[in-house]
Amino acid sequence: MSRVKSPTPHLRASPTRAKILKSARDLFVEFGFDGVSIGTIAKKARINHSLIFHHFGNKQNLWKAVKQNIVAETNTLSPTLPELNQPFSAFLKQLVTLNISFYRNNPDIIRMISWQRLEHKNKNDIGVTLSLESKLWLAALKHYQEKGEINGKLKLEFVLTYILSVISSAAIDPNIFIKENPNLDSYCKFLVEMLLKSFS
Repeated sequence: MSRVKSPTPHLRASPTRAKILKSARDLFVEFGFDGVSIGTIAKKARINHSLIFHHFGNKQNLWKAVKQNIVAETNTLSPTLPELNQPFSAFLKQLVTLNISFYRNNPDIIRMISWQRLEHKNKNDIGVTLSLESKLWLAALKHYQEKGEINGKLKLEFVLTYILSVISSAAIDPNIFIKENPNLDSYCKFLVEMLLKSFS
């Protein structure tokens, strides 16, 4: 088992779906979830708003689809999930490095996460969800737990949340101590050491 395979997307690509995703991404990045209506997205995409409901069901699903689309675009160039045919320590080091790079190279996802933080009091389910990407990460963690490299008593959803929080914090939050590459490299090494201790 060298890589966890992506599940087949439940919706096939279509020009209309692509237009909706592009328009929604532009608007969500600029105005956040609460600041954008389905009508505004439809107007920007030059489509009937009923097509958004047809393709995505509701605005929450569209928000999640935009984030997943950004990840999918990046994964076609450089995967954010390393190969599994290596020790967990090497996997984790690569995971941290790849994903800090992912965040730093994708300002749109950073803006959307920042909006989520600002809008966290709303009741909409727009934060970390059990997306296809999350399922792949959980499957990879399960692989290492079954090999005995992650403590079998640990709940993998908590392990995933912990890893995501340290990666996003290092990538998104301004920090003069890890701004330069040599310091960032040292910090990544430090993170991996601390994470390995936590999961053993």
